[in-house]
Amino acid sequence: MQLAAGPGDLRALLVDGVDDTAAALPLARAAVRCFPRSRWLLIVRARSRATVFCVPTADARGALPSLHVDPQHLRASDAESLAALATVACDDDALTHTRWRETLGRDALSRRFYRDLERSVDILATTASGRAGREDRRVLALLVTSRLLFLAFLESKGWLDRDRAFLRHHMERLAGGRGLHVRLLEPLFFGTLNTPISKRAAAARAFGRVPFLNGGLFARSPLERRHRDLRFTDDAIAEVIGGLLAHYRLTARETNALVSDAAVDPEMLGRAFESLMAAPTRQSRGAFYTPHALIVHITDAALASCASDAAHPDASTDAISDASGHALPRLIDPACGSGAFLVHALESLAARVRASGDTRALGAIRRDVLTRCIFGVDVDPIAVWLCQLRLWLAVVVEEEYDDPMRLPPLPNLDRNVREGDALAGDGFATAAADDTRDEARREYTGGGAALSSLRLRYARASGQRKQTLARTLDRAERARVVAQVSARLTHSLQAR
Repeated sequence: MQLAAGPGDLRALLVDGVDDTAAALPLARAAVRCFPRSRWLLIVRARSRATVFCVPTADARGALPSLHVDPQHLRASDAESLAALATVACDDDALTHTRWRETLGRDALSRRFYRDLERSVDILATTASGRAGREDRRVLALLVTSRLLFLAFLESKGWLDRDRAFLRHHMERLAGGRGLHVRLLEPLFFGTLNTPISKRAAAARAFGRVPFLNGGLFARSPLERRHRDLRFTDDAIAEVIGGLLAHYRLTARETNALVSDAAVDPEMLGRAFESLMAAPTRQSRGAFYTPHALIVHITDAALASCASDAAHPDASTDAISDASGHALPRLIDPACGSGAFLVHALESLAARVRASGDTRALGAIRRDVLTRCIFGVDVDPIAVWLCQLRLWLAVVVEEEYDDPMRLPPLPNLDRNVREGDALAGDGFATAAADDTRDEARREYTGGGAALSSLRLRYARASGQRKQTLARTLDRAERARVVAQVSARLTHSLQAR
C-alpha cells in the first residue's frame, strides 16, 4: 500500500496484490473518516484487474464512481476514460476532484454509448434491403442490436465457445459469400441459440460450444416472420460488432448503491434503448427514465408493504415461500418499461430467499423467483422486449459455469412480461368490487392456481412441448376471461 500527495488536499492511495478490488473499499472509507478534508483517488491492483475509484468526500453521498480495467482486454471506452482522467487539471483541487468523479461517472459514458448506439441502429435500419417500412426497419434493427448486445454480455463471461471475441472472430470467418445476415445472424440466432444441441445443423455446430438459450430471445418475432425478405448489410452488421461492441466494456452486473462502474450494464442499456424512442412517443406514453435511487426507494417500500400484508389470511394464497416458510408476493408492474423496477424486485426477493437459508445457487433462486413472482405489462413492444432481456441478464449474471454447454436454458418470459394497455379494462378492481369474499377467493385460488401451474410449466418448456403448452395456456386464459366477464354481467343484471 502506497500513499501519494497531490496539490492541495488531493491524495492517492494505491493498494496492490489483493484478491478482489472490493476488499480495498473499507480502506477508502477509513481514509475519508480519518482525513475528512482530503480528496481521495483509490487505485487497486488485484490479480486479475485494476480499478480506479474516485472516493466521495465525507459530506458526499452515493456510490463510488469507478473504472474496472482488465489489462488483457482493454476496451477503447476504458482507455478514453483513463486519458480523460489524466488530462484533468485545475487550480482548484475541489474542482479537480469533482471532474475526476464526473469522468469516472456513468453519465459521461452513457452519453457516448447512446450516441454510438443510435448511430449503429440508424445505419442498420437505413441501409437494409427489403419491403419493410421505415418504422418496421427501425424496430427490426433495434431487435437485432439488442440480441447482439445480449451476446456481448455472454461473451464477456466466456460462454460463447470460451471465446471473448466470439462475434468478431465469426464475423471475420463468414465475411463475403451470401452476406453476414444469412451466414452469421440467422444460423447463430435461430439455428444455434434457439435450437437444442442435438438438433443443430452443420452451420450451427460450426460455431462451437454455444449453449441452447431458449426463452424466446432468439425465436423469430412476428415482425421478422412478416419481413423474411429484409436483409441487413455486411457493413452495418460490422459497425455493430466491430464498432459498437468492440468499443465498450459490457458487464451483466448492474450498478448498486456501493459502486458505480463506468461500463455498459443492463440498466444503462435499458436507458439507452428507451431514449431511442421518438420524443413525441415517449411523452404520449409517459416513458421516461427513472433514477436508480428512486427505483430502489419505491420498490423497497412496495416489498415492505407486501411483507406487512402477508399476515392477512388471503394475502399468501397464490404466493411461494422461502426456506423459512415466509410467503413471497407476486409482483406486477403495470407500466414496466425496460424493467428497472422488476429487476430490483427480483434481486431483492432472491436475496430474501437466500438469507432465509435456501442453499441453492443464487442463479437458480433467481430463476425460480422470476418465473413465479415477477410480472409486467407495457404498451410498447420494444419496452417489453428490453424488460425480458434485462430479467434474463439478471439471472445469467449469477450463473457460474466454466463449460458454456452446462448453462441452463432461459425461462420463457412472454407470459410473465406482456405487451398490453394496463389502463384498459377493469384491472385489479374486479375482485375488490365483489361483495362476496368467498366467491372472490374461489375464483382466485381455483382458476388462478390452475393457470399459475400451467404458466410455470410453460416457462420451463422448450421445443414442441413449449408450443403445445402455449396453445393450452391461450385457451385457459381466454376461458377465464370469458367466465369473469359473464359473471360480472350476471351480477350487474341481478343488481338491477
